[in-house]
Amino acid sequence: MKEIFDKPKIKILHIQLLPLLSGVQNVMIDIMENASPDQFEFSVISAPHGPLIMKLKNMDLKHYPLPGLIREINLYDIIIFFKIYKVCRSGGFDIVHTHSSKTGFLGRIAARIAGIPVVIHTIHGFPFNPFQSKVKQNLYKTLERIAGYFCDMTVSVNRSERELAIKDHIIPSEKIMTIYNGIDIVNSRTCIHREELGFDKKDIIIGSICRFSEQKNIINMIKTAIEIVEKNNKIKFVFLGDGELWSEAEKLVQEKNLTSKILLPGWTTNVRNWLLLFDIYVLYSRWEGLSLSILEAMSVGLPIIASDIKGNNELVQNGYNGFLIKIDDKTLLAQKILSLSTHYKIRNEMGKKSLVLVKNIFSLKLFLDSYNNLYNNLYRVKS
Repeated sequence: MKEIFDKPKIKILHIQLLPLLSGVQNVMIDIMENASPDQFEFSVISAPHGPLIMKLKNMDLKHYPLPGLIREINLYDIIIFFKIYKVCRSGGFDIVHTHSSKTGFLGRIAARIAGIPVVIHTIHGFPFNPFQSKVKQNLYKTLERIAGYFCDMTVSVNRSERELAIKDHIIPSEKIMTIYNGIDIVNSRTCIHREELGFDKKDIIIGSICRFSEQKNIINMIKTAIEIVEKNNKIKFVFLGDGELWSEAEKLVQEKNLTSKILLPGWTTNVRNWLLLFDIYVLYSRWEGLSLSILEAMSVGLPIIASDIKGNNELVQNGYNGFLIKIDDKTLLAQKILSLSTHYKIRNEMGKKSLVLVKNIFSLKLFLDSYNNLYNNLYRVKS
């Protein structure tokens, strides 16, 4: 028994890009919050000044701020690289775990050069996608190949990207695995009351939680919502989130005088309370890794209508717990929302099947066990 408690903690440094509390950061938070404090000691690198920093402070975890770290590639990234290297070199870490494309590239190389025994990267969606030029796609694939040489294991959050990485010779099969994001099923019944929002008890509420960005295809989704509420007075929409396209979305709704039917409340931290208000969840993204917002909606028993893209098509089984819609078929998107809105029994059955999928495939326990095993196995091999 004494030997167990005498074992040193495994020191793990997570490297993030933005100090937000969105999907990428919440995956990391789930790992750190649920890990054994007797076994692991965590620290985090990210840009400063954001909600992630307060969260880390509340968790009593060390944070290394990197002023000047931004999403866009720029010459200052050379300085950022050396700052990451310095932290890795001086921190005595056993494992460096990187997230996001930019910090994944800089962090993997800096960590390996600094002599970190184990380097892990989680792909939360490759930086290349079908909406980019071939030149840009090939450039990003080359950068991923280079970074892969400096990494012991790459984790894909879906099967599709693992298969693509192997097929296109970006990452060899023995150095990439899939770990699905996981979610807990919470039985809380606390929700936002529809009367507070001016909605009727018989209204069907379609909800979505996302960043208002090009990736999330939010403008096309807002335009579809406008078409739908103009056809059916009993359907209402709530789009939670913020981002660079929020003002444009608000303008579209205001121009049609539909602010009482299409709500844009902004960002929120009490996501579950809002999800329990919804009858249907929709996410019409252009590309994803494995959407935490869809997982959260599934965990409260909602039917899902989502774009038929990688990641989404592993969460939503078409006709089982929801519907998958091709990204260019906004007509079918509107039809499925209108149709599902009129069929309570189908919505209810699909919602129950969402819960089954979470329990069997996307549970928080499976997710945590997979990362704990990965950390321990690689540390044991390298130590």
